[in-house]
Amino acid sequence: MRYIKALLILIALSSTTLAFDTTSEIEKLNTEFNQYQKYPIIIFNKDKIRSLLVEDKNQNIKSITLYMKETFNITIDHFEAESILDYHTVLNNSASALPFKEKRSKDYKFCAVFPSGAKTNHSEEVERILGIHDSLNPYPKDTVERVTELLTLKELKLFSLYHELSHCLDEKYIPDSFATDGHHIHMAESFAENLAALILTKRFEFRNIALKRSILRGLYTRYMGRHIIRDEDTIVMHPSAKQMGVVYYLSPTLIKLNDTLQSYDFRRGKQSMQELMAIAHSNVEEHAFSSRTFQAIAAYLKDGRENSLFRYRNFSASSPDLFYITYLRLRKEILFLDDLDFLLNSF
Repeated sequence: MRYIKALLILIALSSTTLAFDTTSEIEKLNTEFNQYQKYPIIIFNKDKIRSLLVEDKNQNIKSITLYMKETFNITIDHFEAESILDYHTVLNNSASALPFKEKRSKDYKFCAVFPSGAKTNHSEEVERILGIHDSLNPYPKDTVERVTELLTLKELKLFSLYHELSHCLDEKYIPDSFATDGHHIHMAESFAENLAALILTKRFEFRNIALKRSILRGLYTRYMGRHIIRDEDTIVMHPSAKQMGVVYYLSPTLIKLNDTLQSYDFRRGKQSMQELMAIAHSNVEEHAFSSRTFQAIAAYLKDGRENSLFRYRNFSASSPDLFYITYLRLRKEILFLDDLDFLLNSF
């Protein structure tokens, strides 16, 4: 009997590690958000689109155009269909959100959520989120294993899905598709991360999800972000691409959000989606980086602890009204990033 119980536990753990399918969740979200009051939000099931694809690009564009009309009653043009095709081919493994705008106004025609189409197991999903691939892994050797112990595959995949959905619910920060300002993108990412944590805590009762995600985001900043900004061989289309470690350094707002998620009022309340959005917005406004602090963190990743602290201490001494708060914030964030192992070992 003990052997059978042990075997059942092992099978359960293995199935959790090897697969988690978001298909049913995508269907539920489409039912909920296709008729969103502001504009339709379309959550794509990439398997469905990919099943329609053939070798001929023009035929694929026709198939996507027909699919959008028959499934969502949305008429799209050639270029919109081509964009959707890209997210199911060259960008299939990425998780993204993209607003499609009306031709002669800034109003949204619809907003598209493209979940990752990668068929990843637990370790592979951690690698995808951390940006690890065969030729690039700047992390300590046990990082992936430790993160799999921190966050389940279900938590990782649902958070990714709801993070992108949250971009489509964002009425303030979501960047224009051509935006290149790193701080602007950082604010949009902060909002999406906060709203996703709020929704998931309510709908799935994930425990400590904000703190756990703060560790994941901190690891990316400390290792991958530092590598990207220092790597002179990396060719980028715009400067913010070199600042990805700061753009996705979402830990500070997540740590503050944890207080809300743990509070009695939040746990017992029945907040509407608009109320959750307001909480996320307020937390981002109060605790996300200012543009000046954003640049200070970028300087730390590029030039190191001593050089960046020396520079901003001098800035603070000469212009305390402009730089003293930035200097204090820089010291605080360096302490957090240096302390990640302690926090990771606490879970």
